[in-house]
Amino acid sequence: MALIDIIFPPACLACHRGLGRGQKILCIECESQIRKISENYCQLCGSELVDGSCETCKDTEFYFDFARSSMRYAAPLTHLIHKLKYQGYRVVARYLAQKMAESMQEYPEYQDYPYLVAVPLHRVRLRERGYNQSDLIARHLARLTNKKWIRPLQRVHYTLSQTNLHRTQRLSNLNGAFRVYKAAEIRGQNLILIDDVFTTGSTINEISKTLKAAGAAKVAALTATRA
Repeated sequence: MALIDIIFPPACLACHRGLGRGQKILCIECESQIRKISENYCQLCGSELVDGSCETCKDTEFYFDFARSSMRYAAPLTHLIHKLKYQGYRVVARYLAQKMAESMQEYPEYQDYPYLVAVPLHRVRLRERGYNQSDLIARHLARLTNKKWIRPLQRVHYTLSQTNLHRTQRLSNLNGAFRVYKAAEIRGQNLILIDDVFTTGSTINEISKTLKAAGAAKVAALTATRA
């Protein structure tokens, strides 16, 4: 694949139709299928409510102060995130950051959180992939929102992929997986964790616990999508 095709895709990255004037990532049809999460969500974890209750919070103790997600994790976004993480389409990170910046404007609770922290990758996985997709998103989001992107975290354990694990396995898989190596940078600060997908919240939760143990005052989360 030519580099120019990755930077400026000639077709919709979801359905592969040709893009019209002004369209860079998705065609009009695919763009219209994106479902934003802007109402009827849990005030703590941001999950969409079912009959007024939150299934995600029912059996989980969360350490973050609140979490929100911009969009539902469904086609065409599933295709975009797969291309970002596994096929080298870094341009998708900028697209997701734009959507997240729009969502952040709708949530006044983020106003007192000046720092963005991306979910880190282990050095082995970073070497395999060549980049951390959450870092890319956070970097673009910082430019769009005038917040500061910092990198105080390391992933010290090479954990199994969370994708095919059950909730209890996800929690034990991540125990002790992260370390703060720049504690002075976060001490007393309000931080926003940035990631691409919120599934059970186990990754965000473990990092929030680690950051608060290292002295962070508050930890919120913002993800591009919610599974």
